[in-house]
Amino acid sequence: MITFPRHGSPTLLIGALLLAGCASRPQSVPQPFVPEVLSAADRQAAYDEVVALIQTRYIDARHNGVDWAAAAARYRDPVLRAPDDKRFWEQLNRMVGELRDAHSRVLSPLDLKATREQRGSHGLEVRQRDDRWLLVSVAGNSQAALLGLRPGQQLLQVDGLPVQQWWSQQAEQVRGSSTERSRQVLINGKLNGGDVGSERLLQLRRSDGSEFEVALRQDALQGGAVRAHLLKDGTGYLRFAGFASGLRTELDHALRRLAGAKTLIIDLRGNPGGDLKLTTELLGWFLPPGEAGKVVTRDNKRLTALLGLMDVTPDLVIKPQAQSLKQPLAVLIDERSASAAELMAGALQAKGRARVFGATSCGCLLGVRQGESLRGGGRLVFSEIELLVDGQPRIEGVGVQPNEAVWADPGALLLGRDAVLDAARAWLAAPGAPQGGA
Repeated sequence: MITFPRHGSPTLLIGALLLAGCASRPQSVPQPFVPEVLSAADRQAAYDEVVALIQTRYIDARHNGVDWAAAAARYRDPVLRAPDDKRFWEQLNRMVGELRDAHSRVLSPLDLKATREQRGSHGLEVRQRDDRWLLVSVAGNSQAALLGLRPGQQLLQVDGLPVQQWWSQQAEQVRGSSTERSRQVLINGKLNGGDVGSERLLQLRRSDGSEFEVALRQDALQGGAVRAHLLKDGTGYLRFAGFASGLRTELDHALRRLAGAKTLIIDLRGNPGGDLKLTTELLGWFLPPGEAGKVVTRDNKRLTALLGLMDVTPDLVIKPQAQSLKQPLAVLIDERSASAAELMAGALQAKGRARVFGATSCGCLLGVRQGESLRGGGRLVFSEIELLVDGQPRIEGVGVQPNEAVWADPGALLLGRDAVLDAARAWLAAPGAPQGGA
């Protein structure tokens, strides 16, 4: 996701107050969030708000070719007559999914306010290859890794259903999105999701043909957002979970530490994006100051806040940094590299600064603000800008095309090798690897 702020200084003030509060009082475990029960009037008001906001403020006045009024009318009864509030928010989100936009969505009160102890993920990434569903990534700090799940293993069943049947059922239920790749990301989210304490039963096959079964109990989210390593051959490696503004200091520290590396690899696989300002700052470590592209708004109007008094239209100006890293650079992407990650990879590729390895990215390069609060505690987040990168074709709905397409080979994964990373390291180690570019 690409995000940009609605206001300027108030956010900084709030952040300072929160930090001051943390310093003065011991932290306690927050109580689980319990959403309010919606009345029929609350449901009607939230539905009406979503319909009106998309109609009048969505980035594309033609709504991506969708008859928005007809879509809203078709979803009216499923939304308002949903059997419970959970299904109400899900149906409202599915309605917004008719726009086929990965960024625009409805967040339920629980999505917004659940504590860390109420959120979880099994840390798995599964992709279909021919007629097989393969694990291509297992989070190292996950319960799944502890119980023996490894990249390259074949997924056979989910909760007692053949994986193809389970996957088809989920495909029918998930909302629309920017590309089929981004819809597969949503299905992976279904596989990994679930209330903390819930269980998921998986059957898998190892490389030797033996099968095993594992029951995963959903744990609360684990930490570990930035990984930076200086390898023995002088390669600097950086991977981070997303472009969250709170990671700025840690990322700056990592890049300073890697400044002495002979070559660099930025691993954006699985990176969902985040803060636009942080993205342009990170680009400043590798590119000279200047325009990276342009921002498109609905009818080319400026975006404002505070009742129209403040212009908050973002730009794509690369911010200069204290250091400029000139080493040969490789960038790794996959189908889950989205939004800010696509902006960074696309800009470095287009300006000849990096060679990109992996698979075509998500194709999800729009931008949102905080969105608008809805009756009942939910929130509508919707795209208000599109980002066009100089030297790149349109990325939204298409994705960044790697210079070298590399499939994460399951056989190599089982042997502890990463084919995408190996290809990047081989290119960087080859005689004549370009200094400062690709």
